[in-house]
Amino acid sequence: MNLDAGFADVAAFYAHQAAEFALKSLEIQRTGQFARVHDLTRLARNLSAPPRIVKLAAQVTPAYMAARYPDVGGKINRRLAVSMIESSRRIVRWVRRQMA
Repeated sequence: MNLDAGFADVAAFYAHQAAEFALKSLEIQRTGQFARVHDLTRLARNLSAPPRIVKLAAQVTPAYMAARYPDVGGKINRRLAVSMIESSRRIVRWVRRQMA
């Protein structure tokens, strides 16, 4: 809905949050704790995720800074937000398979 309403930065931020929460849930399942970071690449590497997941995480990570601090993180347009949403979906699917 945010994307369709013209809020690409918000849609990308929520995509980041979904991937972050998924990765942290897997981290909690495996270790009983989670890292207090927002860097999805770091979280994926900590979980020994395959390179394709680490790459997806690197694509979504900038959404956090861009949405919260637009003067620092840069502008997120619709096309970039759609890409981040799809990357986040793939990360979440991978996490679900790990937890099964």
